[in-house]
Amino acid sequence: MTFEQACQIYYIHMEIKALQLDIARLKEERKYFKSANLTGMPNGKGGYKNWVDEYLIKEQELQNLMNDNLNKLQEERKKFEQFLQGVEDAQMRLILRLRCVNHLSWEAIGEEMDKDRRTVSNKFKKFFLLYSK
Repeated sequence: MTFEQACQIYYIHMEIKALQLDIARLKEERKYFKSANLTGMPNGKGGYKNWVDEYLIKEQELQNLMNDNLNKLQEERKKFEQFLQGVEDAQMRLILRLRCVNHLSWEAIGEEMDKDRRTVSNKFKKFFLLYSK
């Protein structure tokens, strides 16, 4: 496993969070639109446009993207768990798990391990430099 592959889980998590925020934003915006009352009569130039439907379509597209990312995340986590089983150093396994699987920041990992954030970050990077050789 490469450094980039290990970081994929972290970035997929971030992408899922961004999609969740976008979906929440769309739901919030949709609250301000009322569905149109269809009478069968033309509405003038341009005709009928239902904004609620457009929001629902956008929301469904984002939901589909999020579901795809959740599936990718599961696949990557399986691969990463198999990789972790081969790491002999318990401290390194913990750093890898906290960063890649639990999606913690370097500061949070440092606090968890009573170390500076730079120390755990450097160990993470150094591990992959040595592992890739």
